[in-house]
Amino acid sequence: MEEYMLPCFFKSYTGLDCIGCGIQRSINFLFHGEFIKAFEIFPAIYTTIFFFVFIGLHLFDKRREYHKMVIFLAIANASIMIISYVYKMKFLY
Repeated sequence: MEEYMLPCFFKSYTGLDCIGCGIQRSINFLFHGEFIKAFEIFPAIYTTIFFFVFIGLHLFDKRREYHKMVIFLAIANASIMIISYVYKMKFLY
C-alpha cells in the first residue's frame, strides 16, 4: 500500500509539512492494527473517521438529524489538526 501513497505537494514545494501530512501513513497504520502509531503520526485520525461516518449517515439516513454532530466533529477535527500542527512545527523547526 505504501507504494501507492500520494506525495504531499505542499511539502514537496515548500519543504514544510502541511496540516494534513501523515494522514495516509496513519490510515496505513490503522489497516495494520497499529492504533497508537496511527495517532502519533496524525492525531486527528479518529475524529476524521467519525466525521466521515457521520457525514455518510447525514447523507443517507434522512430520518434522523446528524447535522449537529457533523458540525461538532468538524470543529473538533479542525481544532485537533491545528493544535497538533502547531505543536509539531514548534518541535521540528
